Amino acid sequence: MSTDTIETSIGTVPVLHRLAQGLVLRDIVTDHIVGGTPRVGWEADGHLRPPGAREEWPCVDFEPVGTGRFRLRATPRLPQKLVVRIEDASRRHVARRIEITPWSYPQLRDPDPAHAVAVAARTLRVWLHPGAAYPLPPGATVVRGRIVRPSGTPVPWARVTAIGGTGAALGLAHGDDRGEFVLRLTDVAQNPVQSTVTVRLLVRAPSSTSELPPVESITRPGNPPGPGDLDNAVVRGLAPPAGHVLSVPPPPLYIVDVGRVRVVGDIPFIP
Repeated sequence: MSTDTIETSIGTVPVLHRLAQGLVLRDIVTDHIVGGTPRVGWEADGHLRPPGAREEWPCVDFEPVGTGRFRLRATPRLPQKLVVRIEDASRRHVARRIEITPWSYPQLRDPDPAHAVAVAARTLRVWLHPGAAYPLPPGATVVRGRIVRPSGTPVPWARVTAIGGTGAALGLAHGDDRGEFVLRLTDVAQNPVQSTVTVRLLVRAPSSTSELPPVESITRPGNPPGPGDLDNAVVRGLAPPAGHVLSVPPPPLYIVDVGRVRVVGDIPFIP
């Protein structure tokens, strides 16, 4: 019989499980919940790794609890920090890896109501960016390409920012494991007679090659969450990960037809 209980209006009742961490995946283009079948899990070592786990997914899976929503139940065995993988086998969205600090098991079981951890403090929204197979909306102004080294080898996990003529950022894309990116221009700022927009593409990428996305550290929300705890540049994937460096050559300049997809081919990355 469980010794974990909670006081309610009908008396003391046993607790079957407690939420350690919830994740809600959102689409950066539509700001809607991500559909499809993304997979979420935290990277486990040694005895914590599930039996039969493969090298390409050495993770304990989060439980899906509806479209784009996942949960991890609290146990005393959870590490103090978790590296969480988010992958989409359909390639509609680019994979991410985030480091989070879940609330400890004793904190979640503290019987003092004043110490109760709000559900909002245990739930993160994480935005995903378009991948190679993303279903672009009709009329979108898009730049597609691939980031490569001078040898032609793809550079995985780059971040590409489109800069307009005024110096304003018009969009940002995540490169995938093959160096490919899909960058939707979100503010082309054209007048009614303009049919093109001119952009420069700033490229940032890891200085060393890795098969896995870079780890992005997310600060645990306060209890209750404060302004910016649940919606900020890191969770939206707009802040460059630690270890990303800017490509040395001047950013290439492109003219993009408004409402169309411009394929720019290979863009060299030289750290």
